[in-house]
Amino acid sequence: MKKKKPKPRKKPSASKRGPFFAGHPFNGVPFELRQRIAAEHGKRERETFEDILPKLIELVSRMDPLHTMALMSSYGLMASPYEQGQHKRDGSGPKVQQGHIEFLQALCLRNRLETSTSTEFPEPDSIQKLFDWLPELFGAYQQMRVTLQPADPSDPPKQDPGITQVQEFLRAHTSIVRNWGYFGSVTRISKELFSRIDVDYEREAGMKLSKVVDIFEGLVRRHEDKINQHRNKLHGVFQLRSKEALLEAFFTTFELKGAIDHFRSHLSKPGVTLQQAKWALLPWSDRFIGPALIVTNEEISEEFGVNLDAAAILTNRLSLAFADLADAEPESFFLGNPVWLRPLIYMQKGFYFCALPQTLLSFVFPIVDELLVPFKGLQEKLSEARAAYLEDEVARLFEMALPGAARHRGFKWREGAQQFESDLVIRFDTTLILIEAKSGRVSWPALRGAPGRLIKEINKLIVEPSDQSGRLAQRLEEDIAHLKANEAPTLGFPLPLEGVTCVVRLSVMLHDFATIQSVPTMLADAGVLKNKYPLAPCMSLADLEVMLDLLRTTYLRLHYLRRRAELLLSLDTIGDELDMLGMYLDTAMNLGTMQRKTNTIITAGYSAKIDRYYTTRDEGLVARKPKPSTSEWFTRLCEQLLERSRPGWSEIACALLSIAPDDQQQLERHVRAMATRLRSGKAIREGQDTMVLIPPEWLHQALAFQVKRRDGPGPYGFHSQNIAQQAFESEHVKRCVVIVVDATASTLPYLSAGIFTATESEVAPFQRTV
Repeated sequence: MKKKKPKPRKKPSASKRGPFFAGHPFNGVPFELRQRIAAEHGKRERETFEDILPKLIELVSRMDPLHTMALMSSYGLMASPYEQGQHKRDGSGPKVQQGHIEFLQALCLRNRLETSTSTEFPEPDSIQKLFDWLPELFGAYQQMRVTLQPADPSDPPKQDPGITQVQEFLRAHTSIVRNWGYFGSVTRISKELFSRIDVDYEREAGMKLSKVVDIFEGLVRRHEDKINQHRNKLHGVFQLRSKEALLEAFFTTFELKGAIDHFRSHLSKPGVTLQQAKWALLPWSDRFIGPALIVTNEEISEEFGVNLDAAAILTNRLSLAFADLADAEPESFFLGNPVWLRPLIYMQKGFYFCALPQTLLSFVFPIVDELLVPFKGLQEKLSEARAAYLEDEVARLFEMALPGAARHRGFKWREGAQQFESDLVIRFDTTLILIEAKSGRVSWPALRGAPGRLIKEINKLIVEPSDQSGRLAQRLEEDIAHLKANEAPTLGFPLPLEGVTCVVRLSVMLHDFATIQSVPTMLADAGVLKNKYPLAPCMSLADLEVMLDLLRTTYLRLHYLRRRAELLLSLDTIGDELDMLGMYLDTAMNLGTMQRKTNTIITAGYSAKIDRYYTTRDEGLVARKPKPSTSEWFTRLCEQLLERSRPGWSEIACALLSIAPDDQQQLERHVRAMATRLRSGKAIREGQDTMVLIPPEWLHQALAFQVKRRDGPGPYGFHSQNIAQQAFESEHVKRCVVIVVDATASTLPYLSAGIFTATESEVAPFQRTV
């Protein structure tokens, strides 16, 4: 009897990968009832907060702080407790994050470091409570702060609800989110930037400023190595298959001090199984994690090649001692934790405890700003270096991402008596890209949601650069219109404008603004955007680098920028730029009827596959780069367009890429069916050899496919104009892309491709053939 071959696993379609839509449970609920539900929810969360915080403070006060911090950091941040076989979770609760443990460290630093006899070693039950309480406490803190309109509708609101939403968005991010970039990007950007004032800082502090990043990175790797060494030793012991061998190896490997004979004797009894012995020994092995996280000035000096005195000054500036935060209110640690700027714990002269080395890199910009305070003029020099570095780096990234594109930096033009300057302008095919770079700092008050400061800094870092590029775009569109009318341009733009059909704008920030730049609809709804021109997309330098690296072709990069600009304020999303990029990989940002701003789409978490790729790569491991779910046929058409590279080719590529992946597959099936009939010599039913896709009313570009034999009569695009004219019968359609496909080739290449623009008169539409 023959065995059946297993069916190959089908690649999940875009629809199976997401996105998935669900209505909000409060949709259709009367506003007054929603108010009461929100008020009751806030009250419950406040009660939860007031219940957990005292218990947490009391628990921390009686546990050994160094061991507590060591265990929470190693088990909570380096691997899930489930993976380590301890503090097992059911998978339903929130995960402990870096911000939770920074809060825990601040609580520990409110107390004096007592002798080992007056504090207890953190047992598994106590650590489990921390794993449960910390996320619950943070969740309650965020939920209890959310407010709606006053319960009595006749009372005036204390503050516009839109502003409150922006404030709480910023505060939630500030309290818990730390990943402003992937590890490799964070270290590279920081090091390259700080190296620009190395000479000045070394003259004042005895070491290069970029060396500070080397030390921060080294402490992270040192922490990982120490914990991994410990785990490898434990794993080697726990691999033994007999209890006797296990006990002998454990007590040889881990030299425990004190009276342990009774404990060892108990484990040797016949009634204790091998598995029970492992569970009993595991907490004892934890006692060796804490000492592994102590670092000395001598070690830093020797490992990183810095002067010992300079190392001592640095660690002193980056550390807090026990009881330094004795007078601080625990609630203040959510939005203003001193640990963020001083993550090391001072033990004794030259010795420091470092359970959170990753905090050094998460807050590297504000930490370095603080390091420069004692040295006159260095903060100003770094500010100048930030601006120059950002502009240089953006120019470098686009030079690599769009090879062959024409570029110009620092273009100046006048509006009346006022002069303006653009940071970078690029012409790629028929598209102009106007880029403004903003290197300003984001202040602590703004990140804490202070209304005046957040509005001021949103205007400075998001609105002003957008208006700058918007002002230039308006002048350029006027000059493009002059050229079409055979009139001379007036701006003196340094790049050719002939044939330009699209102007795309982008703002790039050096600092992440708590991802608020990625949710402009929230800012628009709050009324804090006082822009004079349509808002431009805004992303951080780290996110721009990821986008240009992840999208491997010029046409994908250009399409992403165009789609971000097109949908910026018409697609209401909550998530950061990389979440949007993750959604783009699956959907090409084509959500059908969801395109218009009628629903809020939660994209948070959509970057998971991107996160996995870059974190794996940063560890030096081989990883498969995520790809867009563009169909193979559409990818071949785009590659064919790129190979020919005739003027306007990228516009047609962008039109193809804007079709949803599922629709691409369906289109191919229909086109392939028509091609099969033509190849076999059969007539297509009713002579319909063309498919025309008419977009929704809020979009203006149609796409048509005609199937012909290469050896057929007449020019390939002979009927393309008539096809476009049919599309223009839908009044909202202003442009039509017509692609003639070769029926004789199984790969369905195109024979001709044209772009048609509707004219107001009865004459034929304007055409460009690619």
